[in-house]
Formats: sequence, C-alpha cells, structure tokens
Amino acid sequence: MNIRERLKLFWAGERPDIIPYTIYQNEWRHTQNEPEWQPMFDAGLGVTWHVCPFREETKGVEYLHDEYSENGEWYHRQTIKTPVGRLYQTWLNGWARKHLLETAEDYRVMIWIVRHTDFTTRYEEFIEMERKIAPHGVALSAIGRTPLQTILVDFVGLENFSLHLMDLKDEIEELYDSLLANFRKRVQIASEGPGTFVSNLENFTAESLGPKRYEKYLLPVYKECFPILSQAGKIVGSHYDGRTASCKNLIAQAPIDLIESLTEPNEGDLPLEEARIAWRDKLFWCNIRVGDYKLPPKKLHDKVLDMVQRGSDNGRRFAFEVSEQYPDNWRESIPVVIEALQETRQ
Repeated sequence: MNIRERLKLFWAGERPDIIPYTIYQNEWRHTQNEPEWQPMFDAGLGVTWHVCPFREETKGVEYLHDEYSENGEWYHRQTIKTPVGRLYQTWLNGWARKHLLETAEDYRVMIWIVRHTDFTTRYEEFIEMERKIAPHGVALSAIGRTPLQTILVDFVGLENFSLHLMDLKDEIEELYDSLLANFRKRVQIASEGPGTFVSNLENFTAESLGPKRYEKYLLPVYKECFPILSQAGKIVGSHYDGRTASCKNLIAQAPIDLIESLTEPNEGDLPLEEARIAWRDKLFWCNIRVGDYKLPPKKLHDKVLDMVQRGSDNGRRFAFEVSEQYPDNWRESIPVVIEALQETRQ
C-alpha cells in the first residue's frame, strides 16, 4: 500500500495497513535534494502539496516587489497599486513587520480589491501536479482561509486585529462580507473539481478569537459552505495548529471532517484523548511537537505509539504529519517515527 492509498483509507475513516505519515512540501522543499529522503519515501513517508483548483485575477491591480536595507538588515516589501489607492507590507526573514491594513482607508482599498477579484478554474493544472508528484506526493485542494481568519492572519496581524475590533469594527464587517462572497466561489469551484481532500488552511488558535467570535464568524461559514464540499464527496480539513480547548464544543458542531495540524500541549492545549472524546467522529492529522523530535530514539518511538493509542479510534481516523517547523535533526528523528509506525501494521 502506498501513501496515496493509505491516505484515502484514512480520509474515509477506515484503517490503512500502517498509520500514515506526511510532510508539507513547503517544509520539505528546503532539503528536497538531500539523498536521505528517498529511503524515507520508500518506507512510507509522503509529501503533501497544497494546490489551488482556481486562479484569482484582479484587473487594474499591480503587484510590485522590492528589497531595501534598514539598520543593516534587508527587508522585502510588496506594494499593491490599485485605481483607488495603494497598500504595502514588509517582511524581515520571512516574518511580517508591517501588515497590509492599518487604517480605515486601507480597508477601503482592500474591499475594492476583493470585490473586483474574479475566479477561474485550473483543474487541468491540478491534475497535472498530481501526476508530476507521484508516487510519494499527494495534492490537496487548497481553498485558503475563511473570511475572519484571512483578515487576522493575512491582512492585519494579531496586535492590530485586537485594536481594529474596537476601532474599525464597521470596516472589518464590510471586508468580512466581501471576503465571504469570494469564499463561496472558491468552495463551489473546489466542489466541482478534482482531489479528495480540501484544505482550509485556517491557522486557528482559540485565544485569538474566543468562543463568542468563533460562534459568530467561523461556525456559520463552516455550516454554510462545508456541506457543499461534503455533498460532492470531498473530505474537509481545517488547519487548527494552536489552542482549541475553549472552543472544543463549538468545533464539535462544525461540519469539519478533519482537524489538521492538531498539536498537544504545551503548543496546543488539548491532549489527544480529550480531543478524541470531544470530536469522536472527526479525523485527526496530528503534528508531533517539534521538541519531541529531539527525544532519545527510544522515547520518541514510544511517544509516537502512545499518541496512536490515545488519539486513534482503534487505528482509524488518525495520521501524523510535519506541518509546522521540521526538526533540525530530521535525518535521525523522522526515520524513528517511521519505524515506530511500522509497528502499527495490521
């Protein structure tokens, strides 16, 4: 059984021959030419690729990129030019230092961009990618984040988001409504396109929203949009890589098939056995804490099997992935995980 066959059984709620184990392409790509990966693929490891089934185009918008030096450090800047104004953001070493939206005028420009964005299908490109990355790669249909998570993660950042909820509430609401209209289009395209697994890359953590805003802004979107995907035979997974305990009862109500990048304390705050009780029928695609990869081999081996015991449903509804930072000692530690998972063979 190969990684694609194992994942299809996992997504269907069935038990594959071995608990699946994958790594994100964007984590693997930095060292993809290293020869140590091939034996891991041969032993069952897979690579997941997030591939959009749609193409976005906003006419009249120009995206400019440049770099500049400040205090001896090099920053990357993106400027977005539109007929109604400009937006820009900057990064240092891959981390945002200035976010797109800071003022009411910035929101006005972004609302114009969102409302003038068109979507077209790119199904042939998705199918070609599936062919290209075989046999060890698996394409996931990526639909992006829901509206409020887009505002928080992509446009504003946590600190400004907290302030904008008070100072720019009307602007947030208007942008939210515009983003929701586009999210509906993305979902419809994904529902009609190729691929079994639909990735909703939320990057959700409960302390940034809390139960009240989860119930108001996230849950209704899930309840409206995700059944469309389910009815089309898709498996919907949401990337919840942070803390979830305060929202666990609301998450149980959400028509999310799979909790992805689920991480135990201290990075998350919900042990696997509690998550399994709260979300008995959901699939778990779990992230091993990056610090655990540094455990002695025997302890890491035992940790992996303990997680399977506590989080799976008799070996069903459970898989592992590297979805955050991959361990510096990957050459030594990832084979230990693979060897441990060989013991789950049935």
